[in-house]
Amino acid sequence: MDQDELLIHLIVAIIGGVVGVIIAVSKGRNPVGWFFLCFFFPLIGIIIVAVLPNLKRERERQEQVAVENRRLREQLRQERIKHEAFRAFTSARLDTHDQALGMDTRQALPGGVPVRQLGMPDNCPRLWYYEVNGQSRGPLSESALQDLLRSGRIDVTTLVWCEDLGDWTPLGEAAPLLRGGAP
Repeated sequence: MDQDELLIHLIVAIIGGVVGVIIAVSKGRNPVGWFFLCFFFPLIGIIIVAVLPNLKRERERQEQVAVENRRLREQLRQERIKHEAFRAFTSARLDTHDQALGMDTRQALPGGVPVRQLGMPDNCPRLWYYEVNGQSRGPLSESALQDLLRSGRIDVTTLVWCEDLGDWTPLGEAAPLLRGGAP
């Protein structure tokens, strides 16, 4: 190898190292290690560093997720505080009414008997709630719920709830509670 070839190889190695450093820095990688890899193996080093994932973008994305999570946790905390304040206010109001009427509505019904079985009139409308993408919607009437089913906006697997159900239930299983029967 003569001096001209050696000089060309050295220039190519330095250019490869510099290009590798530029790409590595833009991707949040260690420039020193990538300089030496691209200096000794210019083409292979540049290809490898070029296809590696961008650590800067990943860190930015993780920071955005962390900020959003903090915001959502704070929002949930505030909602819990509001819910607890409303529950305490409602409980105090009901206690006042109970005291004025001389009764105790805090006592649970024996055997978990639904209020409707204790003489609640059938013409009293049952209010329904349904779930879409983890969010509850409602209240709405039975006819409105059946309209949603007929229009295809919900189906028999959609979770629904009313006061006679203990928990969220697929609409197909809750159908006997609907006045019109199965959907």
